[in-house]
Amino acid sequence: MATDNWTGAASLFKDLSRLPELPDARGTLRRLRDALMSKSAGWRDIASLTRQILLEAQARGNTTGLTVPLDPQLPTRDQWEEIGCQTGLTYGGSYLWVTAKPWHPPVRDDVSRSAAEEDLRQVHLGEDSPNRRKLESYPADPFFKAALGDGYDHYVSVGQRQAARAVALAEPGSTTIICLPTGHGKTAVAMAPALLASVSNGVSVVVVPTSVLAADLERRTSEIIERQGQHSPTRRYAYTSGLSAEEKRQMREDIAAGRQRLVFTSPESLVGSLKKPLETAAEAGFFQYFVIDEAHLVEQWGNSFRTEFQTMSSHRRTWLSKAKKAPQGREPITVAMSATLTAQQVETLDTLFASPQKARIVWAAQLRHEPSYYVNACGSEKERQDAVLDAASYLPKPMIVYTTKVEHAEEWAERLRNHGFNRVTHVTGDSTDSERRDALEGWSGKTTEGKTNTRYDIVVGTAAFGLGVDLDDVKTIVHACLPETVDRYYQEIGRAGRDGSPSVAFLATTYQDEEIADYMSNEVIIGAPRAWQRWEAMFHDKTTVQNLHRVSLDSFPPDMNEGFHRNRAWNIRILNLMMRAGLVAVHPPQPPTRGEGESDVFWKARLDQFYSTANDYADVELLGSDSRIKEHFYARFEAERAKLLQDRTASLRELKAALVGNRCIGEVLGAYYRVPDGTGERRTGITCRGCPHCRATAEPMSSGFYRLAGEPRPLLPTPEEQGRLPLKQYFGDRRCLSLWWQDAGDQVLAARLVESLVRRGIAVVGGPGIDARMRSQLQATARTRTVIVDDDGALLADWHGPVIWMSDAGAVSPGPEIATRFAWDAPTYLIHPRTLDHPERQGTPLIDIHSANLSIRRALEEL
Repeated sequence: MATDNWTGAASLFKDLSRLPELPDARGTLRRLRDALMSKSAGWRDIASLTRQILLEAQARGNTTGLTVPLDPQLPTRDQWEEIGCQTGLTYGGSYLWVTAKPWHPPVRDDVSRSAAEEDLRQVHLGEDSPNRRKLESYPADPFFKAALGDGYDHYVSVGQRQAARAVALAEPGSTTIICLPTGHGKTAVAMAPALLASVSNGVSVVVVPTSVLAADLERRTSEIIERQGQHSPTRRYAYTSGLSAEEKRQMREDIAAGRQRLVFTSPESLVGSLKKPLETAAEAGFFQYFVIDEAHLVEQWGNSFRTEFQTMSSHRRTWLSKAKKAPQGREPITVAMSATLTAQQVETLDTLFASPQKARIVWAAQLRHEPSYYVNACGSEKERQDAVLDAASYLPKPMIVYTTKVEHAEEWAERLRNHGFNRVTHVTGDSTDSERRDALEGWSGKTTEGKTNTRYDIVVGTAAFGLGVDLDDVKTIVHACLPETVDRYYQEIGRAGRDGSPSVAFLATTYQDEEIADYMSNEVIIGAPRAWQRWEAMFHDKTTVQNLHRVSLDSFPPDMNEGFHRNRAWNIRILNLMMRAGLVAVHPPQPPTRGEGESDVFWKARLDQFYSTANDYADVELLGSDSRIKEHFYARFEAERAKLLQDRTASLRELKAALVGNRCIGEVLGAYYRVPDGTGERRTGITCRGCPHCRATAEPMSSGFYRLAGEPRPLLPTPEEQGRLPLKQYFGDRRCLSLWWQDAGDQVLAARLVESLVRRGIAVVGGPGIDARMRSQLQATARTRTVIVDDDGALLADWHGPVIWMSDAGAVSPGPEIATRFAWDAPTYLIHPRTLDHPERQGTPLIDIHSANLSIRRALEEL
């Protein structure tokens, strides 16, 4: 039985010279033990963690305090009291009796104060809080459990179930955009079909924004794959700069040959050193899934400093083209995933990564349950520093402190150390891979080899830290800055409460922050006149290759040379904007073909030369004449540029309005994350556990929330094509094929018929006749194909793809769901006893009226 935190802390302070092991310690107790063992922890590290344990105990009714020795390695009595504790001497003056005084960020009135006190009590209750996120789990489909293992026998929510099914049912070459809230298991949604499909061979790529996230996903993937004993040759799954040259070479070879089941990498590696092996894999039919994690960054970062987020789109088109040389149906499936998406971001993803078809969307968007929002508008930088240092001392750990600039992150880390915290580190865009890995492992207490001691309770970071990092018990997010967009703010507060427990989002801002945020929001997007000059320079030096214009990415007008890297970055941005404006299509340069009679030596040299310089060029396809007529170029380019600038300006304006306290922050976030959909829109469910506006003006509901959205229940996208339908010739002009058994002897053949249909590609099976034995057998029958069991009839009712539905032996009527399905243009294999009534003619057998019918025996013969 696990030791509770208060009892464990009491045992730790009993004898510092012989600290107990406490192998079951977790959360705050584990951190306190690690801090006491390290001998290098600062006094505030120990005091703040002890205070946190005392407040966790108070929230559960234990107000007795802790007996703490007066020891040189522990805080002094004055230090305990400085950090918000009450003390008294005991045991003859050699020990202190320590209790903790509750604290919350500053609020504006007594009503807000009472609400904040209760809010922090809920945060300290953690997993025992009635405010904890409660999701309705569902039995996992056979493919999900087969791919990920026994720990994945349930979907955590209906949103995850729909997203996982959508990816598993996606057609070759298609694009699916998934908006699934944090904590609903986006990673598993993409990994399950990818791992299942690659059991024999095949490769899937997951593009992630940071090396920290790649390392974290590699750790989680390794645990799953090693349990199954079907690992890739190198047993490495993150292709980052931290690998040795030999490991990279081996992974590239394994990707090309379809042996690297899964790889996590950056956009830069994808369009660089992985270009050739991925094209080789696509041409052989091995490239199965192309997944973009944190897909909102395609628009958010791809417009400016990491243009490869958008350049990836041209490589996707190349993969689809290469895959046409493979057996039919081997085109890679594209999946773009994020917890939040704006209308502009969805439009960008659709334009860049779904063309020429439209992307399918699974919209399960809902604001997070966990954070409560606090804002402190400080009158000076000194006042802000005091506010953040108080938050670091009094609010629960683990904690992230966010800044906007790299130098500010470094300053804050040093400031916290000078304040008495040693268990603190920082991560920025300038951090090396090894520094990022050290921060993540020391903060989480996890490595690829297993558990390790925690070394950091606070990470100071810029936007480069935290994306997708899955440390489930982060309690507090502090912003020592004003984020430049709603999107950045919400993504960063989403790093806390991933286990569903309440968390705190505290922002301390000054008037100087607005200048930085305005600059970041209006980051220079090149105007049409300068863009035209650069485009002219690129086009002037073009060569023609297979009806495309090969332009140098290093070209520049005479008055614009900004150095190699900046020139190339500007040119890539311009081409990306031109793509979005519909002026051009951009393709990666294709390898040359071998000349007749060309020797091996010359051919290899020419091929090596191509791959060494391929990233210096782009092959441009002109889409109409507008791209070469100056006035038309100006109009189209400026229209696209204006959309980007307007979206950024509006985003910052909305954030400022929310932080002033004139509106519920949940309402502002919900309005921001909604997407037009035909004549209506896809909405994001609004939840607010507390914000400056609601604490001052509204009464919480009985649930403890001020606003609480219902569980999102998205529909699955309608398939573009039905694919190959077994027994199609017997459907006639009907969409439901009646497959019947005559007697008990025939009934035993029903399972064989279901298995035969599954082997031929029908993925969705359901009905009361599907028992547990058949359910487990079907995935073994399908092997690397997907099997989905429609337990509750949701797919029968809402999905337009083919479904096998099996009645039980005693069924008299097919039920209303089948009656509804009959009216659709949706293929259905209805397996039933011969005597089953027609859904609209009680007492009349279905097969007497419904001409599209076949006995089970005959069907098996035909299959």
